Amino acid sequence: MFKLTPLTAAILVMISAQAMADDSLSTQSQVGTANIANVKQTQAPFSSATQTQLGQGNDAAAVQDTASSVITQDAVGDYNAAYAEQLYEDNGTITQQQVGAFNTTHASQSLGFGSPNTALQQQQGTGNFSFVYQDSQNGSEGKTFQFGDSNEANIEQLYEGSGNSSVITQYGTANYGTAEQVTHNGGQIGINQAGENNYGYADQRNGTGGNITINQFGNLNGSEIWQDSQLASQATVNQYGDSNETVVDQSFGENNTAAVTQVGNTNAIYADQFESVNSTLSLYQAGNGNVHYTYQSGDGHTLNATSVGNDNKVYASNWKGPQHGGQFGSNQRATVNQAGNGNIASFTQDGVGHIMTTNQTGTGNKTTVSQADSYNELYFDQNGSDNILISDQRGTTNLAQGTSNGTGNSTEFDQSGTGNQAYTAQLYGSDNMITVKQADTMNVAYVTQGGTGNIANVDQSGMTQTANIQQFGSANQATVLQQ
Repeated sequence: MFKLTPLTAAILVMISAQAMADDSLSTQSQVGTANIANVKQTQAPFSSATQTQLGQGNDAAAVQDTASSVITQDAVGDYNAAYAEQLYEDNGTITQQQVGAFNTTHASQSLGFGSPNTALQQQQGTGNFSFVYQDSQNGSEGKTFQFGDSNEANIEQLYEGSGNSSVITQYGTANYGTAEQVTHNGGQIGINQAGENNYGYADQRNGTGGNITINQFGNLNGSEIWQDSQLASQATVNQYGDSNETVVDQSFGENNTAAVTQVGNTNAIYADQFESVNSTLSLYQAGNGNVHYTYQSGDGHTLNATSVGNDNKVYASNWKGPQHGGQFGSNQRATVNQAGNGNIASFTQDGVGHIMTTNQTGTGNKTTVSQADSYNELYFDQNGSDNILISDQRGTTNLAQGTSNGTGNSTEFDQSGTGNQAYTAQLYGSDNMITVKQADTMNVAYVTQGGTGNIANVDQSGMTQTANIQQFGSANQATVLQQ
């Protein structure tokens, strides 16, 4: 992705001694052995280049062409290398400082003007590498700060520019970084990493005013955000712990917002917003081994998913996971809350105006939800262990609402038609089973269970039918058929 100009190649195209233009000032100080410094300033009034090197084997090179610019490079240590270039700049500024051994920096500002463009790089440690490139920017800034060993930071801001800002800060060992903004106006990217072997990476493509923030604290965390053809998109990722993974993709939409927070170890989130307008993703995972697969496509989607515990899973993706799902259509919203261990929620929403809210508390609870057509609603809570919800809603303005408390209880809704309503409650006990099937128009079913091994079946087809079942005790069975 990044095409670096090697320091040796840069030196070849430079004049090996100072070439002073009118109103330019160059100061070079070298102390040590085998140091090299190069400056080229042409047609550059008010330009200034200052290079100071202390140590052994240091390299420095500065180029300023048609600009009112300032370049300052400081190196203290062994085998440091710095290269800075400003071409058609006006009020551009580059500052590079290195303390340590085997450090390398590279900064380039090409066609920008006014509102001083800034490239600042600071490195302390051994074997660090940093690269900043800004092309047709106006008032943009790229800054890298690295403290530790073997860290790498890359910033690239291209084309239209205007007020873009990218800042990378890394503490520790072998952290990576990277940030890229292409045709942007006021884009903001911030990457902060502390620990070892953390990844990062942010990409904003064709949008206006996109914001990306990646904060990672721990070891072996990854994170990857793309915001493709976005307008005013925002993405924020916070990861605390080890081996957490995040991928956020906001594809072609407008006003997208994604926020991901993971606390613990080996948690994973993959979030998509494809062809979406006004979509929102908020994901939070605390614990170990939690997984979210999410996918949204269409207009005005909202997804809020929270998992607290271990090995909880939310499947809402049409390309990832054992159960495909997602949100397709317009104006859908989904809320999934999981607290406990080993809970699984999967859902698919396709159509207009669906609402789904599920809460899972305990261990090994499962929900499978499908909503199609328009304006169907589902609200369901599971408390206990190994409870199962299966819901399939088709048609218009159907409502399913219920709770399961206990162990091994199951509830199944099958609604088609218009205006059907189902209310279920499993108050306590284990191995209770409820099945509600509704078709046609405005049927209502109430089912309440408490105890062990109770079975209730409701099958309604017709108009304005009502069924009410209450079961308490053990091994009760009830079947209602209304046509």
